[in-house]
Amino acid sequence: MTLLCDRPLNIVLIHASDQGGGAERSVLSLHRGLQSIGHYSNLFVGLKKNDNPNVTEIPYRRGLPGARRVARSIEKKLGWQDIYNPSFRNLVNLIPKNTDIVHFHSLWGAGGFADLGAIPAITKRCPGVITMRDTWLLTGHCAYFHKCERWKFGCGQCPDLKLAPSIPKDGTSFNWGRKKIIVSRSSLHVVAISDYLAKLAKLSPILANKPITRIYNGIDLNIFEPVSSEEKIFLRKKLSIPKNALTILLAGQTVEGIKEGIATHYAVEALNRLPKNSIVPIIVGYSASKVSEQIIHSSVVLPFQYTQEDMATCYQASDLCLVTSEVEAFGRIGAEAQACGIPVVAFDSWAIPEVVKNNVGGLIVPFGDVEDLAASIQSLAINSERRSEMAINGHLYVKNLFDQEKVAGEYVKLYRKILSGAQNI
Repeated sequence: MTLLCDRPLNIVLIHASDQGGGAERSVLSLHRGLQSIGHYSNLFVGLKKNDNPNVTEIPYRRGLPGARRVARSIEKKLGWQDIYNPSFRNLVNLIPKNTDIVHFHSLWGAGGFADLGAIPAITKRCPGVITMRDTWLLTGHCAYFHKCERWKFGCGQCPDLKLAPSIPKDGTSFNWGRKKIIVSRSSLHVVAISDYLAKLAKLSPILANKPITRIYNGIDLNIFEPVSSEEKIFLRKKLSIPKNALTILLAGQTVEGIKEGIATHYAVEALNRLPKNSIVPIIVGYSASKVSEQIIHSSVVLPFQYTQEDMATCYQASDLCLVTSEVEAFGRIGAEAQACGIPVVAFDSWAIPEVVKNNVGGLIVPFGDVEDLAASIQSLAINSERRSEMAINGHLYVKNLFDQEKVAGEYVKLYRKILSGAQNI
């Protein structure tokens, strides 16, 4: 392999889909960021939903006759995860020969699109990077283990098989062991999207002896940006939001948490402690209507926003953003809100304090402290001067740490470092 230190790199990204929540927006942000600074990025996905350029849906490959059916039967009976997918295993033949780096992202979702068994062969062809966007790589089945610590010792006897991605039987010990073997046989550099996640990764036996680097998610600051007072009024009219209302945005896990009865419970309870109709919640997501029914204030209910532009509009029409997630590997809602000049009130869950700096772009309160949460919302609601100050400082904080092109540049530095090491072997 000949590597010129300044030549454009050829990178292949691999992820579940090109449309969805924060993980998908982060991967697309990196894809576009790499292209914007002069590199060649191709994204392979398990499920393609948009016409994004240089994005390819992994083509179906049949494999051995009857093998898929047998594999699905075993997975259902034993709780094993995605043990055989010939389409994903065929990726080694589809990746262009001039590829410098293969960069894996989320390897679950999209109907079980991935098969870890393909990674050793792929990374034998060219070095691999895998970005942890949750804790799935550390566990025997779940993307977030909450308070469970069995991932440190091999899983098994799983306390909650329903956590996404759910499995029908307790095959967590097998899944954990399989990951450990496959990762050990693969040429992989691990990236965590927060210091908090990197700390967990360093405790994982699955990732033993693998290099771990922290690189934050990138935000497209050409889309997520502050707007003028006149533009805010226009956007509110467009979304049927009262012109002079004090609005609080709820999105992401704060809304979808109703499925677990945890995150939303805190948000609802905090908002219901504020004087009735003193605020207007803007609730965005699949479960927005259900959340609205529990809140005493008149709310604006919006569906899940599939594009970055539409989601940015929701932030830009708001005055505050509320984040009550229990677990956050990064906290994209908080980052995007600040990028749009919207102060955030959030729990100190996982990586949130890294993304929302207390008393800079918002206020951070201890997880589960509803009284403090409500008081923090109220303090900003009645103090427009403080909100304006946080709007400026929060935007600058995001610009300095999470700018899409800056993050892409950090990845390029890592790619070159890996390639330089591969040349010297």
